[in-house]
Amino acid sequence: MKSTVIRTAEQEEYLHPRHDRFFLRDVVTAELNPALSLHRGRIEAGGEIRPHVHEGQTETFYILGGEAICTVNGVEHRFGAGCCVVAPPGANHSLKNIGDEPVDLLAIFTPPLK
Repeated sequence: MKSTVIRTAEQEEYLHPRHDRFFLRDVVTAELNPALSLHRGRIEAGGEIRPHVHEGQTETFYILGGEAICTVNGVEHRFGAGCCVVAPPGANHSLKNIGDEPVDLLAIFTPPLK
C-alpha cells in the first residue's frame, strides 16, 4: 500500500441523512486503510447526531471545537475541544451542539464503517 496525502478542505462535504444539521467528509475509508475509517464532522448550532447504535464498530470521536452534550447509554457528558468519547459496539450514543458555534469533530470507526 502506498502513502496517501488527504486534504479535507478539498473533499466533498455532505449532510448526514439521519441526523440534524450534521455535515460529514469521509476522510479515510477502508479502501485506504482496512483497519479503520476516519470522518470529519460538523454539527451546526442547534443540530445533533441523534441517538443510534453501531453493532459492528467501535466509534471514537474527538471534539476539535465547540460545546456539546454527549449521551452514552443514558449518561450525559458535557464537553468541548480536547474531549474524546469511545462508544463500543452496541452502545447507544448521541451528540448535541449546545453552543452558538459549530461543533467540529473527528469520528474514527474500527473496523471501518465505510
